[in-house]
Amino acid sequence: MSPAIHQTSHLTTDQQQALLSLVRLCQKHDSLSLSYPIDSEDGVSVHYLLSDSSSHLLSALALLSLDDTTYECVAFTHPAHRQKGYFSRLLALALESCQECDLLFPVSGSCTDTLAALKALGAELSHQELRMERELSVSLPCTPSTQHHAKLLAPESVFSENAIWKLSFSSSADVIGSCLTSPVSPGVLCLHQVEIADRLRGQGFGLMLLCQLLTRLQQENGLKRLLLHVSADNLPAVSLYKKTGFRITETLSYYWY
Repeated sequence: MSPAIHQTSHLTTDQQQALLSLVRLCQKHDSLSLSYPIDSEDGVSVHYLLSDSSSHLLSALALLSLDDTTYECVAFTHPAHRQKGYFSRLLALALESCQECDLLFPVSGSCTDTLAALKALGAELSHQELRMERELSVSLPCTPSTQHHAKLLAPESVFSENAIWKLSFSSSADVIGSCLTSPVSPGVLCLHQVEIADRLRGQGFGLMLLCQLLTRLQQENGLKRLLLHVSADNLPAVSLYKKTGFRITETLSYYWY
């Protein structure tokens, strides 16, 4: 019996659990961190779910609307059921629903099956994003300049969503730099939106902010790792993160179709 395809905008609890199992299997098989948008807040327009006669989920594809002309397309197929045309069937349905819109595919460099499929489609590379991680047990490899007296103000709770950290001079309330952290799993925080005031860039404040942040997080019981995502083209930022002990753990490529 041919696999059945179900289209939905709202996942049931059983569908969510089946998707989580499929994603975990693919993540382990392909050594990737890319996830599937399951939560309703993720902004998915539609899910396409392909299952066998026993209702076992074999392949899934989600479309997320980025703007009026572009959808992000995220897809996973069971490793034992690849090269059977399942992804192509789901993609054909997705193309029918999004009409003339462009599709943007995120794919991990470690997932050779997905890269081969996109190459066969004639998809074009748009840009790359690096996932970088740092174990908090490792000491800082560098020391920031002490010529400026600035202090990083911590949020009330390190484990809150979008916790705000602010760097300011001790003699002024003006914020000269900031960043956000959010929990992604037990013991792991994601660092994002690292910013330094335009007038003060290139003076070592980015290094100061990160060093003070890392020192503070190393004192927090239960925290083990900090991760972030940065554009591969943002060489100054990549250099700064490497200087403070971050290492590249995955390269995500985005392809237009």
